[in-house]
Amino acid sequence: MMTSRPRIRDLGYSPGKFPPGPKNSILDVKDVSVGQITLHEGTDIHTGLTVILPRKIEELHVLPCYAATHDLNGMGELTGTHGLTEWGFFNGPIALTNTLSVGKVYDGLFLWQFEQALKAGQTDLEASRRLNIPVVGETYDGLLNDISASVIDKNTVYSAIEASKTQSEVLEGNHGGGTAMRCHGYKGGTGTSSRIVPGADKDYTLGVLVQANHGQKPDLRIGNVPIGELLIREGTAASNTGADTSTHFPKSGKAAEGSIIVVIITDAPLLPHQLRRIAQHAGMGITQVGGHSAGRNFSGEIFLALSTGTSPNELASHSSGFDYLPPLETQPVETVKNEVIDSLFYATSEATEEAILNALCKAETLTGFKGRIQPALPVDRVKELLDKYMVKLEAH
Repeated sequence: MMTSRPRIRDLGYSPGKFPPGPKNSILDVKDVSVGQITLHEGTDIHTGLTVILPRKIEELHVLPCYAATHDLNGMGELTGTHGLTEWGFFNGPIALTNTLSVGKVYDGLFLWQFEQALKAGQTDLEASRRLNIPVVGETYDGLLNDISASVIDKNTVYSAIEASKTQSEVLEGNHGGGTAMRCHGYKGGTGTSSRIVPGADKDYTLGVLVQANHGQKPDLRIGNVPIGELLIREGTAASNTGADTSTHFPKSGKAAEGSIIVVIITDAPLLPHQLRRIAQHAGMGITQVGGHSAGRNFSGEIFLALSTGTSPNELASHSSGFDYLPPLETQPVETVKNEVIDSLFYATSEATEEAILNALCKAETLTGFKGRIQPALPVDRVKELLDKYMVKLEAH
């Protein structure tokens, strides 16, 4: 269910220089789909799963995507990265969930991928030649969710993939893997954005989806306005008048700092070394929101970038793939010219920034595990502050 809360553009701030796609979502990239499962059970279970399919289901197994990753700070998990880095591509769904559920989701994805290959008429040998290690990312939701209950399972994975067939929007904030995540001292979670990047012959689309569970309130900036500091001052003033501003959380520690997973998908044709550079620039978008605090010691800021614009899709035809010293074979691939890649760097940073802000804006206050309360970003007050201070900044 879509929340009625605004996105960041509704508050008057539009990050960057490139225009968004029609949905301002990772779904603007052709053939990308997203399925989300959100679980609320009683007072203590609040968690979920987000699955991203970069290609149509029937094409996914036979049309790998070139891909690469980058860690700003690596205290987190994104499975499959060793194989992805070694080969430079993968051909499965991407799943985002909570820290404890990585193993179950990994198992579910592996089984689903193998089943799909067999359903498509591939032999087990061909399926094995094409099969990649599942890619599952996590952030920690154990403050608002009883994570030890471990309610995500194989059926959740299959349900999320099934949901991707009909889900027309990415549900932001308290949905999917972002259900119980926190960001910059407020409720966080799932966010998305996109950019249209002009090309000499045609335009390209770049989309970002984040699972935002990172940052602290003093560092929150929106449009270069120190929103976090301003809201803290107002909170201090409120506490001096006797108002209750407590959120029942510890003031320090890993859970307070958290992590963020950023998934970047573009239809621009890029090779793995170029995608690694694209992934790096997600960090620029994070710093636009969190300033110098990005990449804290306990955080897992892990980025994945992939291209649907070309594919290393051909298997060897003169060997089984497992032969001893097989003859070499080639296939042509298209790629963006190195000298013009800056536009994609900008687009990645802009879309990452906006996706985080969308997660913050759309997320709703959640009362979770042990009665802990995580308030939503006060969007009406943020709009007032942006209207007040961005005018001053623009005047200079």
